[in-house]
Amino acid sequence: MGLKSKVKETGSSVKEQMGYKKKESQFSKKIVKSKDVVLMKTDSIAILVRKKGFEEEFFKEFDNITKEGYQMMHSEELTDPVPMINVTIGYLYYFQHKKCIT
Repeated sequence: MGLKSKVKETGSSVKEQMGYKKKESQFSKKIVKSKDVVLMKTDSIAILVRKKGFEEEFFKEFDNITKEGYQMMHSEELTDPVPMINVTIGYLYYFQHKKCIT
């Protein structure tokens, strides 16, 4: 394999990564613009968003979700979608219903 073919392969990989980053930033922007605390809820999972200014609504939903039998499994920071700016704009909380946990 020559250098030219290696560089071509890297280019498509970088292009794919940038595509993923673009989709991820669009998803983050959608979350930030939304006033909803419950991002997603099914019979087996629920995802809550905690943003500044919506703490009271978040804790009410957190209470409701746990009373319904969901258990928090994971949380992560939601950072600003602008590249190179590491500003936390909220947190995502992932829940799974107890009936689905083995």
